[in-house]
Amino acid sequence: MLVVLVLLLPITVMIIASFQSADGSFSLENYHQVVSTRYYTEAIRNSLAISLVASVISLIIAIIGAWALTRLAPKTKNILISLFNMSSSFAGVPLAFSLIILFGNAGIWQALMTALHLPRTFEIYSLSGTTLAYTFFEVPLGIMFLFPVFEELNPEWKEISSVLGAKPMFFFKKVIFPVVLPNIVEVFTLLFANAMGTYETTFALTGNSLVTIPTLIGTLIDGGLTANVPLACTFATLFALVMTAIVWLGNRVTRSKREVKA
Repeated sequence: MLVVLVLLLPITVMIIASFQSADGSFSLENYHQVVSTRYYTEAIRNSLAISLVASVISLIIAIIGAWALTRLAPKTKNILISLFNMSSSFAGVPLAFSLIILFGNAGIWQALMTALHLPRTFEIYSLSGTTLAYTFFEVPLGIMFLFPVFEELNPEWKEISSVLGAKPMFFFKKVIFPVVLPNIVEVFTLLFANAMGTYETTFALTGNSLVTIPTLIGTLIDGGLTANVPLACTFATLFALVMTAIVWLGNRVTRSKREVKA
């Protein structure tokens, strides 16, 4: 019953509303606008580009960080886990404000470049700047998800593999890789979904100068003159379809690896 109320019912209403016109009649006009309007397609491209790049970069750093975390002393490990736990929640307006202080027009980076008479090579109020902002909370989030996976790897596996004459590359390919790959794919899916749904950081950092699916949905449902709830439901439905495809693809990859392992 709870799943129906908080998940199935809202999704059903959202999908139905996406096929409604302004007067409430059935129409495909909303989907036609999405694919034919440059502003809307740009929002989709920006969201996909930022989410994909930020998730891949964050995942790579998180894999290295999670593995390195398992090599530390317990006391140091606990301190860093607490820091990563707090950092993973440091997003939205506070994160955007901090990055503006660091990289904004009157920020520390700009002052440093000016003092050194160097050209300004990085713009925080841009697509690349927003991608960097996403990695600030995606990296610690990825580390928190992957650390238990690497922590559970038994060191004796490598010793047994060496005794049996297996080379390090064979051990990694046949033992470690099949164990960690499903978890890596699942973490990538979570990071991608988290990035796709981020609203506050993008809006606080770029305002309306960089349009993404969440900021566009926010504009369409703000109650102003541009409010268009059916069109907002259309973008939300497309978002759900993208995430469904990512999850399905991830499940296919992990299922095939588990079948091979079995």
